[in-house]
Amino acid sequence: MENKKGKIAGLGHIGVFISDIERSIAYYADILDFECYHRVDLEDNGGITRVAFIRNGSCIIELVQTPDAAQKEDGPVDHIALDVDDIDLAMANLKAKGVEFETEEPVFLPTMFNGVKYALFRGPDGEHLEINQLL
Repeated sequence: MENKKGKIAGLGHIGVFISDIERSIAYYADILDFECYHRVDLEDNGGITRVAFIRNGSCIIELVQTPDAAQKEDGPVDHIALDVDDIDLAMANLKAKGVEFETEEPVFLPTMFNGVKYALFRGPDGEHLEINQLL
């Protein structure tokens, strides 16, 4: 049996930058029947980035409101996150295939869920991709 550790396990979430997190949570809940199941405020260069994870069935969206609420370089749909069970091994596997990550090591967010590690890279057309391990 093949060892599946460090392999992509499926879509984790889609990250969407928004200007008003309360308005967006209400819209997705009232209009599209999403539920908000995790919220966290993160310190970000002297300000607070507000994050909410919402879901409807298997569709998960990460709503992100930054302190400046400015339009992001990647647009409002910022990234596609792919779940992995071992981020270090997944990074090694992808590096062996020529992927260049935006950071040498995974970013660790201890207050997101029970802890999360992620690493960002670009696809062939510059699309923002993320591998994501929930701890």
